[in-house]
Amino acid sequence: MSVDLRKLDLHPEGAEMVNALGQKTRLPGVTQFGLFKRALSHPEGWRLLCEPVVDEIRKVATEGGWPATEPIIYRIARHAGPWNAFGITDPWSYTPAQITLFSQQLANKGVIIDWTGCDYQACFSGLDGPRGVHQHHNNFAFAILGVRNGIWNVSNEPFKNGIDSFQAVPPPWAPKVWYSGWYDDPRDPVAVNLHTDRSDEGSIHKWVGKAHESAPYMWKHGKIVFYDEPNGGDEVTIPGKRSNVPAYFRTLGSVLTMVNAVYFHSTAGLTSDGMGNDFDTRWPITRQCMREFFSGAAGARLS
Repeated sequence: MSVDLRKLDLHPEGAEMVNALGQKTRLPGVTQFGLFKRALSHPEGWRLLCEPVVDEIRKVATEGGWPATEPIIYRIARHAGPWNAFGITDPWSYTPAQITLFSQQLANKGVIIDWTGCDYQACFSGLDGPRGVHQHHNNFAFAILGVRNGIWNVSNEPFKNGIDSFQAVPPPWAPKVWYSGWYDDPRDPVAVNLHTDRSDEGSIHKWVGKAHESAPYMWKHGKIVFYDEPNGGDEVTIPGKRSNVPAYFRTLGSVLTMVNAVYFHSTAGLTSDGMGNDFDTRWPITRQCMREFFSGAAGARLS
C-alpha cells in the first residue's frame, strides 16, 4: 500500500489542515533533522543512508497502528549551526535540483517535509542581498513548489538567532502551511507552534500531561496548532529533556485529538544515525517509545 500523493498537499482552512482531497487531517511527525544532510553526504546518500531510515520509521508506525496509507511528517533542517551534528552550515552548498530530488524521494514514501530553518546567525550574514536569508527562501521554496509535500517552518525558536528572523517572511510560492518556533509570531503565520513544557517535578513527570493542558490555550489563536518539539525519547531519562518510558509517548501521541500535528522528538532523530535496519539494536528503547507514540496517534485518529 502507498499514500495517495494528494494527501501530502496541505493548505489551511481556518484552524484545520486540509489536503488536496478536501479531507481535514491531523498528523503525527518525527524529528529527522539531519536526513537531508545524510542524503547530501554521499553520492548514494539516499539509498544507503536515508531510505533504510524512512522504511524503518514506516515499519515502526505501522506496528503502532498508524495506517500505511496515511502520511507522516518529517521535521528536517534546511540549515543549522556547526555545533549541531545535523547542521548544514552553508545553505548555499546544495542545489535546487538536490532539494527537488530529495523532496520527491520522500513524497514517494508518503512523507510530508516540515522544512525547518535553524541558527540563521551561523548560516547567513543578513536578511537581504544575493546570499541573504530572503534569497535562500526564494530559491528553496521554488525548488519544492512542484512536489507539493512541504510545510514551511520559517525559523526554529527565533529568539536564539542573532539575525532578526522575525522579519523573514516566506515568499508567496512557499508551502501554504507555514509557522515558526514562536506561537505569538508577528508575521501572522497560518499555524501556531508550541515547544511544550518538558518539566518534571521530582518523581512527577509533568510534561506527560502538559501537552494536553496547553492545547486550549493555543486554540484561542484560531489557527492550525503544531507541537513540533516536545520532550524526546531516549535510552535513558534526562529530566527536562528526554524520557525512556514508552507509555508516556502513547499519551503524547494521543494529543492529536486536540492539535493538528504532534511530533516524536528524540536524540536519535537529530542525526538519524542507527535508525535504519539496526534501529532495534542501536536504539531499542527509543524505538519502543516511537511505536507507542504512533499507537497513541492512531487511537486519536479513530476517536
